[in-house]
Amino acid sequence: MLLSPLELSCAAAAVFCAGLVRGATGFGFSMICIVLLTLLLPPARIAPVIVLWEIAASAGHLPFVYKEANWKALRHLGLGVVLGTPPGAYCLASLPAAPMTIGINAVVLVLTAMLFFGFKLRQRPGRWGTCGVGALTGLINGASANGGPPVILFFLSGPSSAAVSRASLIAFFLFTDVLAALVYWGYGLMTVQVFLLAAVLLPCVALGIWLGARWFRHVDEARFRRVVLALLLLMALAGLAPAVLKLAG
Repeated sequence: MLLSPLELSCAAAAVFCAGLVRGATGFGFSMICIVLLTLLLPPARIAPVIVLWEIAASAGHLPFVYKEANWKALRHLGLGVVLGTPPGAYCLASLPAAPMTIGINAVVLVLTAMLFFGFKLRQRPGRWGTCGVGALTGLINGASANGGPPVILFFLSGPSSAAVSRASLIAFFLFTDVLAALVYWGYGLMTVQVFLLAAVLLPCVALGIWLGARWFRHVDEARFRRVVLALLLLMALAGLAPAVLKLAG
């Protein structure tokens, strides 16, 4: 996982920008990181690092938003995640990098586009529907550390307030990322190099999150969210192009 100084600088800039988004919205960190950092390293090398950053970010956020989270929905989502994460991690450990990268970015592209163009659920899914969303989230999270889009769509397209959605997402990501970290450990993906890279770039992540949280207090939330989603759409397209060219060539 040795990176040149230029590549390390690019990675630092990427995780700082992702931290800004995470601090302001409560989500988006993994989506930005997996799209940008897979330009430098394959998903199997990047996903475990992102999981460690997400655990640190959520653990720092949760004490401030604990009471606002929708814990009833989170229990059903959590059950689905437990079922979906191991098959996702198996795909990460077993499949070639190029198809995995294409699949990851295609999911980000489709689900982010749905959010961007205002997709809304007419009613909140029941227990098993919520569990199904959790299973899909776990599958994607295990395969890429990027399980955010399905559950973001679940919360942001429903009747919950922005504060409840943000708090629920923070709590949910802490659970899914701890689970993913344990599964990655079982597959031998949590290496010394993973912990080293996570530690080296953690200050950039922390600074981005801190500035993003401060920025959130002074901007219009709806407008900012649309800007973030537009950015994610562009990044998903940018991540798809090299992988498709590599697979075609």
